[in-house]
Amino acid sequence: MKPPLVPALILSFTSVIAAQPPLRIGLDTQATEWILSLEGGGQVCDRAGKPLMHLAPDGKLRIWWDSRGLSDPTTEYRIQVGRPHTAAEAATLMKRLKELGESPDRVKVPDADTWRVLTGHFPEAREAEPVFQKLQDLGFDELWVASEARPSQARKGRALYGITDRYERRALPLAGVWLKPAGDLTSLQGKGRYRGKIEIFPNAQGRLTVVNTLDLETYLRGVVPKEMGAWEFPSLEALKAQAVAARTYAVANRGKRAADGFDMGDTVADQVYGGHDGEQSLTDRAIQETEGLFATYGGKPILALFMANCGGHTTDVAHVFGGDAPYLRAVSCYPAKPMTLPFAAGVAVTAEPYQPWLSWELLRLASAAIPPQWLSGDRLAKPATPDDLAQPVRALQQRLALEPQPLGRDGNLTLALARAFGFQRIVEGQERPQDAAYFLPDSLPEDRLLAAFLTRRGVVPASAWAATGPGTLRQALQTLGRLWQELEPFTPGEGSLLMDRQVRRKRGGPEPLPLASTLLLAEEGPDGSLRLVPRADIQVGDRLKWIPGEEGPAQVLVRRLDPDGAAWDRYNPTAHWRVEYTEADLLAMVRRRIRVAGIRDLRAQYNDQGRVLDLTLVDAQGAPHRVRGMHIRGLLGLKDNVFRWLTVGQGPKRRWIFYGRGWGHGLGMCQTGAYGMALEGATFQQILQHYYPGMNLQRVD
Repeated sequence: MKPPLVPALILSFTSVIAAQPPLRIGLDTQATEWILSLEGGGQVCDRAGKPLMHLAPDGKLRIWWDSRGLSDPTTEYRIQVGRPHTAAEAATLMKRLKELGESPDRVKVPDADTWRVLTGHFPEAREAEPVFQKLQDLGFDELWVASEARPSQARKGRALYGITDRYERRALPLAGVWLKPAGDLTSLQGKGRYRGKIEIFPNAQGRLTVVNTLDLETYLRGVVPKEMGAWEFPSLEALKAQAVAARTYAVANRGKRAADGFDMGDTVADQVYGGHDGEQSLTDRAIQETEGLFATYGGKPILALFMANCGGHTTDVAHVFGGDAPYLRAVSCYPAKPMTLPFAAGVAVTAEPYQPWLSWELLRLASAAIPPQWLSGDRLAKPATPDDLAQPVRALQQRLALEPQPLGRDGNLTLALARAFGFQRIVEGQERPQDAAYFLPDSLPEDRLLAAFLTRRGVVPASAWAATGPGTLRQALQTLGRLWQELEPFTPGEGSLLMDRQVRRKRGGPEPLPLASTLLLAEEGPDGSLRLVPRADIQVGDRLKWIPGEEGPAQVLVRRLDPDGAAWDRYNPTAHWRVEYTEADLLAMVRRRIRVAGIRDLRAQYNDQGRVLDLTLVDAQGAPHRVRGMHIRGLLGLKDNVFRWLTVGQGPKRRWIFYGRGWGHGLGMCQTGAYGMALEGATFQQILQHYYPGMNLQRVD
């Protein structure tokens, strides 16, 4: 059933969220040169807008920062003490650290009203070890060596140059340049094309910062498809939810990276932004239809966090970034009652719970060459005879426009089937007696070259030639189906079931799925096994496969039981995952964050949904190292904190096998879950209200 409608509160206001000024997006801070071109040509100006040089429509310009070959490091290593704290907790902790001779300071967590307490400044992670050990010996049980941005003074370089296609070098202002194309786009080689204003200027580390300034709605055109593209999630309502979340996140995080000269970066550390090259028509429509809408709580934009895949359940912000945001509470990613659509077979089939005899070859034959009633375990277990196979062979010969060949009644029935389709004509000169000796038993069969060909092509298993006595009807039909596949290769149609009983193929739009009145209905298990069923209530979003008949309507419909289950977030490859480490590999992974001689054990505390909230690594000396929140998956190199593990072997031969769910921090909107909700009929308002409980929608005038 369709989720109940929840009225969306959309207010018009100006005092809380004013008309939005342009955003400044940092595209890069590490390169010392860029090659660029301007659509339709244009001007290279100083940052105040004064023209400096003209660039032709087909011209390229190399911007080069001569910093005497020197660049300051952009990062350093610091020790984080404890999980994120409130301001009062951080102040207390910093006082204690100062009493111990440390010089701590605090850094605000961007996505929560909490603070990280850091101490020490180290150019290499290993140099933090003495202080790390000192604090651990003093009873600090949650320590983390973190890579942090390194403050530095602006480096005085030799000059900023522009080098033309003719290798003419022009000195440019040390403050940087503003690129003004005659058209809409500025192209940065190796990066992409961008709308809006592009500035390039030296930074404190002796490199070049590239900033793209543009209005909020245009920025979203490059963000939404990168965060939740229409090819992967072709649902307008889900994309509209993503557009509102991305718009809200951008406004709430404006100025987040002001110290670097821009508001936000273009990576997953903020929001992935692809500029003009990332734009898609369906995401453009989602942005346009939600223009000016923000998710708010208490009249203020929320921290609209989202992740790829929540592993079946989101979590509370307190377990990740600390703090308390009422709209970042744990919610389920399972429907209270899955939406299903009834389907029924049009022919009577034997209801057998276990059907190991069923295969795609048999299903295809049942769509065109054999009566569906033949698909019975008892019937298929009987010995095959030429009389059984004569009619199916004639039907396929006619379908393939082959000259009718009677089915031989003497000798090996498998070889007779191959001859009925003319395969004996191609083995002479293709197969060699040596190959037949390689594939086949010494004594059988009589036509060894033809048998070797059938074995080489995978039509008949090599072991089948040594069998004594007649084969079963199932074996004969399996061979017949594979011979048909050789001459007329076929892949079943495949698509996801939609609410209106249409299907959507991968990277395609909705299309009808006509069903024959004599429909055969089957289910495919996660292991690929098949079974016929008289009826099925198929969950919306399930993958369907079908075999059409001669007239077009599907003669066979197969429902695939999703290996990732019934959750809304089952449409992502990371809905479930497995990661395996050797002892050495896991130790190397851990040592990127904390210095330990070895790993004795891992101990975890879980919530009711299987998410690890607290992890203690016991090192080789028996000392505990405690990590929580985001640090857990980072320590182990996993996609999410929803995991369990097994160990196999001992000592240096031990292997760690992690089984888990989800991808991301687990907070806010599950992007895959939003798509699953939309498939079941939820509007973008309902999606947002589910993942951000208590939020309202408000519009800027």
